[in-house]
Amino acid sequence: MASDCRDVRWRCFSGRRPARRPLQSFRHLSPRESRYLVTATLRLPTLCSLISPHNKMSSLLQIIDLHDPVEFDELLHQRDLCGWDKMASDIEAWRTAMDAGTRAMFWIVPPSLAHLPLPDRCAGHIALVSEMSPPNEELARPDKSILYISSLFIRPEHRGGLGRKAVQALESWAKIPPYGSPHCEAITLTALDRRYTEDDSEEWGGVWARFGQQAPKKGSSTEDWYARMGYVKWKSQPMFDEQFLDGTKIKLVAAFLRKTLRE
Repeated sequence: MASDCRDVRWRCFSGRRPARRPLQSFRHLSPRESRYLVTATLRLPTLCSLISPHNKMSSLLQIIDLHDPVEFDELLHQRDLCGWDKMASDIEAWRTAMDAGTRAMFWIVPPSLAHLPLPDRCAGHIALVSEMSPPNEELARPDKSILYISSLFIRPEHRGGLGRKAVQALESWAKIPPYGSPHCEAITLTALDRRYTEDDSEEWGGVWARFGQQAPKKGSSTEDWYARMGYVKWKSQPMFDEQFLDGTKIKLVAAFLRKTLRE
């Protein structure tokens, strides 16, 4: 494996191809070693793109492998802390989407934790989606010309700027195949409409009491947080299904935001 990694770095930075070994010289490899060799060869273009100087922030994000039980359990634990999409069936559905290439999920790994093993280094997670369910090509397209940010979560002890860095890093990944596309034009997202934070009327800020929660501080809405990073709202509409303490069901209004990516 070490020689394969050296070949990858050498090819990326020198622009030259190392001499090929004849296929016969690999006949002594075990099936396991052969599998590693094939996997490394297939991943060469992706690995080259990831260590390109153009993607300096990409090291903050590390691909999640939901076929690894340790990573599966850690994501399930973090979703439980988050409070929604917290069932094993949710994670299994995401794994299926990742296998299909319609969802990419990343651990958020700050430099201060990068030396730790899994799962201790995982301060949170974030996803990039190319197909919505049900389909909505305003938010995401299968050709990855538009991608959707989903499932951003930062563990409480690591909050304070890390989320912003993760979103900025994800914007660079949106241009990297197979997770994104060089032709990606924009990233979208949905967030709770800022009026639930800024408007004190019963229709908006008044809903928090009916959930048994304290209203957020003014100026702290997720919509405004993304707006400060250049995301622009183009519409609002009911989207999020919730239920008050008395059992009454409500569909909360979402803000639809979009950011055009530079060439």
